[in-house]
Amino acid sequence: MKDLHKSLGGGVGTFLALSTILGSGMMILPGTSYHTLARSAWMPWAVAALAVVPLLYCYAWLGRRHPSAAGVAHYAEVAFNPSLARTSGTAATFALLAGIPATALTGGRYLAEFTGSATLVWLFPLLVLCAATAVAYAGTGVSGRLQVALVLALFAMVVTVALVALGSSGFEAPGTRLPPAGSFGMVLTAVFVAFTGWETVAFTFEEHKRPDIIPRVFAASYIIVVALYGLLLLSLFATVDPGEEGLNSAPLMLLAERALGDPGRPVAVVLVTGVITANVLASVLALSRLVFGMARSGHLPSALVRLRERDANPVTAVLAVGALLILIALLSTSGLVPLEHLFTFSGGIYFVLYGVGAAAFARLATGGVARVVTLLCAVTVIGVTLLGGPSMWLCWGLFAALAVIVVLTRRGGPRTAEPERTRV
Repeated sequence: MKDLHKSLGGGVGTFLALSTILGSGMMILPGTSYHTLARSAWMPWAVAALAVVPLLYCYAWLGRRHPSAAGVAHYAEVAFNPSLARTSGTAATFALLAGIPATALTGGRYLAEFTGSATLVWLFPLLVLCAATAVAYAGTGVSGRLQVALVLALFAMVVTVALVALGSSGFEAPGTRLPPAGSFGMVLTAVFVAFTGWETVAFTFEEHKRPDIIPRVFAASYIIVVALYGLLLLSLFATVDPGEEGLNSAPLMLLAERALGDPGRPVAVVLVTGVITANVLASVLALSRLVFGMARSGHLPSALVRLRERDANPVTAVLAVGALLILIALLSTSGLVPLEHLFTFSGGIYFVLYGVGAAAFARLATGGVARVVTLLCAVTVIGVTLLGGPSMWLCWGLFAALAVIVVLTRRGGPRTAEPERTRV
């Protein structure tokens, strides 16, 4: 069986996780939540941050014991059967094929608004997707070094802007008034997007030198993400009025301008460009690994399994993924594929895959801790599904329909062995 080269260490793995998680959600969601709930906006963020912990525990546990380029598809196969594996892998592929162009297009729209150049709406996504394909083609080592440099620079910029804003405007305590249930549920469902991405990182776990440190990668990236979102919210509380319309479209620009004055606008442009670029670089790399893993398992054409001899990089999968992403982005800029539909579909499927990972954990893990984690995951998955409304229910329905298609079209094969269960 063809395996990927184990080249990732814990530090680079953490930065890769941060690049995957900190995408378009960081640019928009702190502002929209503050605009809707004022200084009570921290509440849904806190609930989402706590609720996602058991789901991350499941993925960290699975990644440590079953590292594979197929990620959640491999977990589903180990825990259940090849049909659920193929369904999960196909759904993940579709979600990333929708989400990555949507993120690139968001950056193009942001930059077009900042600069007044409408050409950037389509030119930026095209350039960043081509660059991401080239970096993934160069290999995980090159991609990893770029992730470290980009995330360090972005983190320094965000922290500097936030601290300057707090220093110049003073600290505004978060609100304690409970918001209306409807508004709270709507914002909570939206901000969960800010805590997706770890399931995408799982597609790179096969390349980790030491799978035993994967839980530490999850823990470190989670702490940094929560701290960064908390700092952004506090700085918005201090500098921007919650009624300002710009919070729904360009909260980082508002924050940078209030903190830095005239230089704030170009700083915001650099920040947005960097966030989008880092996210797309990491996501294209992860998607190429997923496609390779699916092909290796027989769920996609065998040509996608080809590895470059010198570094075991699945270059055919990389090029195929890059071409498809560029095509989808061009279709979306033409209006044939609405951007909002791409985000809705990808975000909903990401959450469905969290549920699949939690189910695989429940099947494979035993012991008291496993039972508690499984219960917490069930509460989170059911709660967010109910709060998410029709769009989330549609994603579960699409996953179920895909599962039916896979079962009806599957080839005959050996019966799946009973999975080996491990005590937590």
